[in-house]
Amino acid sequence: YRPSRSHIALGVIVVLSVLLRWFYYLEIRDSHLFQIPLLDSHDYHHWALALTSGDWGWGKPYWMGPLYPHLLALVYAVFGADGPAMQLLQWAANLLSIVLVYGLGTRLASRSVGLLAAALFALYGAPVFYAGFLLLATVLTVLYLAIVWQLLRALDRPSIRRWLILGLLIGLAGLARGNVLLLLLLTPLLLWREGLPRARRARLTAALIAGAILAVAPVTLRNIVIGGDTVLITSNSGINLLIGQQAQYRGIFGPVEKLPQLEFDPSGEMKLESELGRELKPSTVSRIFTGRALRRFFTRPGEMIPHYARKAYRFWNGYELPQIVAYDYWRHELRALRAFILPYWLLVALGLPGLWLLRGRSRAVLIVLIGGYFLSLWPFFPTARYRLPIAPLLAIAAAAFCLEVYRRLRETSGGRASRLRAVALPLGAALALGLAFWPRWAVLDPELVIWEVHLHQASRASEVGDRTAVVTAARTAEAALPGIAETPYRLAGYLERCGEYAAALPALELADRRQADNRLIAYRIGRNLERQGRLREAVAAFERAAALDTNWAQPHFARALVLRQRQDLPAAVAAMAEAVRLEPGRAQFRGNLGSLLAEAGDLDTARRILLLLTVDYPDYVNGWFNLALVEYTAGRREAARRALDRAAALPGVSPAARTNIDHLYMLLGN
Repeated sequence: YRPSRSHIALGVIVVLSVLLRWFYYLEIRDSHLFQIPLLDSHDYHHWALALTSGDWGWGKPYWMGPLYPHLLALVYAVFGADGPAMQLLQWAANLLSIVLVYGLGTRLASRSVGLLAAALFALYGAPVFYAGFLLLATVLTVLYLAIVWQLLRALDRPSIRRWLILGLLIGLAGLARGNVLLLLLLTPLLLWREGLPRARRARLTAALIAGAILAVAPVTLRNIVIGGDTVLITSNSGINLLIGQQAQYRGIFGPVEKLPQLEFDPSGEMKLESELGRELKPSTVSRIFTGRALRRFFTRPGEMIPHYARKAYRFWNGYELPQIVAYDYWRHELRALRAFILPYWLLVALGLPGLWLLRGRSRAVLIVLIGGYFLSLWPFFPTARYRLPIAPLLAIAAAAFCLEVYRRLRETSGGRASRLRAVALPLGAALALGLAFWPRWAVLDPELVIWEVHLHQASRASEVGDRTAVVTAARTAEAALPGIAETPYRLAGYLERCGEYAAALPALELADRRQADNRLIAYRIGRNLERQGRLREAVAAFERAAALDTNWAQPHFARALVLRQRQDLPAAVAAMAEAVRLEPGRAQFRGNLGSLLAEAGDLDTARRILLLLTVDYPDYVNGWFNLALVEYTAGRREAARRALDRAAALPGVSPAARTNIDHLYMLLGN
């Protein structure tokens, strides 16, 4: 076998790509950026750790796409969770993507297109950057390329088997990110273009859907049997869709806020249950949020039309919109990333007109795959890492554009004027798109990005207790945006994570001086003082937080717990009753009120409150346990046993709750 010139050139591209990735790894391997997972990466990491320990999430349907954390758990099981195995495998997958781009470019156009496309994609740095994190972008990109490959095979020789495999791949990608399932509706359009008889198109489409069902059904079955809820894949679609309709975000997901934010409830379940005053299954929560998102979309056209236009522009614009990590920032900070010189705006500027220079099926396939992915993401949010799966396809279209322009310049007869006329339209389109999607038109405030980047660095450092790095990063953030309350507020949270409660208090007090009317700062001061054992001062801080917002129940709840620690049960009961009055649907407040009343000796009222709580929240383990405790204290042992049996039978009982249940069983004589 004698390799062709294109294979030799591809080998050179791959070898150079290996070297660049190795230099990049050597540069970042000892940094907190690389070593410490944050936000989504943190969730995937701990989910994978739970899976390797045998925790399959009893009582909970999947919240995020399950494919990536299960792959991560497999890697942890084989290589261990402490090393960079997953990131190294993701960089290897990057290299595989380059080879797949070459193969697809060759099939869609020519070897020259495939080779140039592979070189273009190899020079785009965002896939390399995101592969260094525990994020699913790399896995989804490889799966998307596999979908394109199988789609071409399924169109070349349409058969039930090939369309079934295509459906399996789309379903598998949907287990990573559900929006990909839109391809189940769009890819059959290519069968219509091929001119196949209606009956055959129907059979192949049925095979496609059957393949997707085969991939998704085990997850749905797991959600029903183990998760206790009928959820197709994940229960986060409703809240994500609602976030995507927030016009104030101006096309950005997770805006950088200048005001201190409350510890959030990512699923929205707790807030919605409190609002409605009853227990909700995750599927119900998602359905309610989906309804609210659709109502907002259809009833506010004056907001939604410009909002969707901004999101579309953000998707195609060359600015790499940050979320979790900021590629544009780190590209200038890390020397190895500077070698990846191809920007996204150039892929778009050359790739979109390149689609029209392709011929027949090749054009149709890329339009469906690129356009379909954009449409599937459009209702949500267009951050940089979410659009990575289409970058290889844009590279193929961009390569086709470059080579077609080159061909026209060489083959057009006549003088220079004739050749220029032959390429004027495509070059003009590329220039117009390049100007339209120039990154500067959509760039965020650089100081705002620096502020967020360094607070994320402070958060990473706090995970390993590196107080010096926490303070240093926070100082850099303060220098970027001086004088706002959020910086010392978040610094305090990171110091508390390091166990430095005394050091965190001055930061909270600085935040309070900067924004004295912020209820959350006063509340967090109370929490800090409570952790330090300064209970009298903590009560005063909670009272101040309540005064700043007379409709806010949380400080009354916290004050009640501190008053209980001070053995002031009447005051604790009064504070907890006020929390329940302000937020009567909150299960935690009602359960604690019943418990406090029982401690104060009012067993009948406590029992009545807890019985109603178990009706409204039948899966709330603390409600049943507190009821069992009240029944036991009142001498009703059989009633206590029945309530305790209900608590013990609930799925997903935490180890701490299981210990309490076992202890009460022992007291009951089991």
